[in-house]
Amino acid sequence: MENWVEENVLIHLKPVEKCWQPQDFLPDPASDGFHERVEEVKERAKGIPDGYFVILVGDMITEEALPTYQTQINITDGIRDKTGASPSSWATWTRAWTAEENRHGDLLSISICLEE
Repeated sequence: MENWVEENVLIHLKPVEKCWQPQDFLPDPASDGFHERVEEVKERAKGIPDGYFVILVGDMITEEALPTYQTQINITDGIRDKTGASPSSWATWTRAWTAEENRHGDLLSISICLEE
């Protein structure tokens, strides 16, 4: 499976410097119109049904459990990443997946804070 993952999965990973970041979707605190943009986000959020926020909080809780998921994956035979920097295909994918999911959690958390 190691070779299959390398040939069919890792080819889809972006270099770290090209990965999206939560701040790509949020007002820039260094910009002149930051406070106005935050108020615009808050105003738009007023129309979002409460049920959606319940779902977002549930998603956020799931994202917060990432260390548990990664630990479980890392102790699985054939995937083990004993050092946290293993060059194996599975370990590389696990770290990239965890980083992607962590960005989701960061964006959800920041967004919910902005909506208050």
